[in-house]
Amino acid sequence: MQKIKVFLVSLTILVLAATFFGGVAMAAQVTRVNESNGRVHINGGEIDGYTLGAIVCFYVSTRETLVCGIVQTASPSTAVVKVEKKWGKRIVKRTEAMLYVEEDEEMKQEDKKEAKEEDKEEMKENEDRFR
Repeated sequence: MQKIKVFLVSLTILVLAATFFGGVAMAAQVTRVNESNGRVHINGGEIDGYTLGAIVCFYVSTRETLVCGIVQTASPSTAVVKVEKKWGKRIVKRTEAMLYVEEDEEMKQEDKKEAKEEDKEEMKENEDRFR
């Protein structure tokens, strides 16, 4: 009976964890870099969503975007991303690669719009001061 209780508690925790982390994007890692061609090989493939034409961004440890590229070829377990040659030299093995999510871009665009509106308000205030 004790083993069944432990099993059920473990199963409950596992189900809750899977539910909670279901929306988190899975990241792939760089396995090889061809600097002369600007081709970056990653360990995420079609199964993980890295399909032809998908945009993949590479991140440094501080979560700053290093560069983004487009998937050129993809197999079920690996993919090759094309980036500019100069950026290919800066990407190293085990750099994190994540699919580009449009929601983030929409939020950035909204932030830019808000910043522009704030700038316009400041400009109007400055014009009023000088009149």
